[in-house]
Amino acid sequence: MERGELLYEIRSYFDIQEFVGKWTYKIHGERAWKFLDDDLLECILVVRVNLGKPMTINNWKWGGKFSQRGLRTIVQQLVKNMFFKNKLYLSAHLFGKAVDFDVQGMTAVEVRKWMVENAHLFPVKIRLENLLKGKPISWVHMDTFYEQKNPKVYLFNV
Repeated sequence: MERGELLYEIRSYFDIQEFVGKWTYKIHGERAWKFLDDDLLECILVVRVNLGKPMTINNWKWGGKFSQRGLRTIVQQLVKNMFFKNKLYLSAHLFGKAVDFDVQGMTAVEVRKWMVENAHLFPVKIRLENLLKGKPISWVHMDTFYEQKNPKVYLFNV
């Protein structure tokens, strides 16, 4: 999909504030779309359009608690915490290639199952976090980091 068409379509479902934090929005406003990967945006559209249900990524604009589930920057606490622990942090979130989200009326397990069953709908390979210390993660992490060996929808554990 051409970038202009992609942005037109995704804006009918999401505001930029749902993908970026307060500082990024304050500095870049609507221009912050430039930081987000086209493949990621197309994959988000696949989920939103085909499930037909609202999704929550960041909701800080509306007084919610989520502000680091889309693009992450060095001013956000989650990234700062890794830096101060002397850990290398190269999350797909830093590159505009990842989002964490919830789908209204569905558990994260149900959403991941649907994504695996409908892998053919996605334009590129995607990765999904699955288990954290052996237990299902309660949100959906999706990224478009490419690894040749991975299947179309790859579930990984953290």
